[in-house]
Amino acid sequence: MPSTHKPAARLTRREFVKLMGGLAASGLALLILRPQPAFSSVLPPGAVLPANRFRALCQRCGKCVAICTRRAIRQNAEGLPFIDGLSGWCDFCMDCARVCPTGAIQMVEPKQAKLGVAVIEREQCLAWKWIGCRLCYEKCAGLQKAIELDGDFQVYVLSDRCNGCGACVNVCPQPDGVRQNKNLGRAVALRAGDDESGS
Repeated sequence: MPSTHKPAARLTRREFVKLMGGLAASGLALLILRPQPAFSSVLPPGAVLPANRFRALCQRCGKCVAICTRRAIRQNAEGLPFIDGLSGWCDFCMDCARVCPTGAIQMVEPKQAKLGVAVIEREQCLAWKWIGCRLCYEKCAGLQKAIELDGDFQVYVLSDRCNGCGACVNVCPQPDGVRQNKNLGRAVALRAGDDESGS
């Protein structure tokens, strides 16, 4: 009985190149358009406000990042410096202002500086879920005393005391990845102050 199986069609070189180009373009589009972890972040201490003025002055040189011994300052995709507490926290040494060549970051009095405020995601926080974790409280106790414990030993932030240094974020044991509907990453994150608006 003769075989009815047809030989598989072979791609021409042109078709193969088109197919590979399409796959590469699709991969690039997915990389660019996929949801990115949107960790909250604040501007370095002494950053000129509003934020749109800071963006205009900053030349994205990275000198503030290089000088920061606590590794608190990082650069975003645009090259703009920011602090989110994930890699380090700000001790307000003001070295970043000393090396800034454009005046985008200016000297401020460390005790009066406020970068933003810490926000605790209760659904993600170990102290709120199981009770027992006090790392952010203990870290802040030696700094601003802006994190307290309630009667059930659950942590909360005193926003008027918080200077947004990010030390609490830095010690939080939760992973950096975005979870479910969360976009803050760890159970505690920094939120910029209202005066940083102006995009």
